[in-house]
Amino acid sequence: MGESGYKDVEQVIKIELLGETFKFKSEENRKNLKEILSYLMQELKKVEEQFPPHALKTNKLAILVMTALNISKQYVDLTNNHSDLLETVSSRAIRLDEMIDIQ
Repeated sequence: MGESGYKDVEQVIKIELLGETFKFKSEENRKNLKEILSYLMQELKKVEEQFPPHALKTNKLAILVMTALNISKQYVDLTNNHSDLLETVSSRAIRLDEMIDIQ
């Protein structure tokens, strides 16, 4: 039981990817889960569009791997951008603090 007094509810999620059905358990809240799955499907569709229709059935693994690589790249880019932003904000805060100390 969580600190808020309610038990996290584990739910069984079913998703269809490239004609295959996958089931898994998740404790993620429904709103987040819906956003996650929607994002996955958007990224998968982008990759699928790069393949000719006749190749979609024979290249399922390649499509999934390319989708995973694209999402991983986006994650790394976001992480790097976040780190750069934190460094910039920290640097500006230090300069402002120094300016305040001078006055």
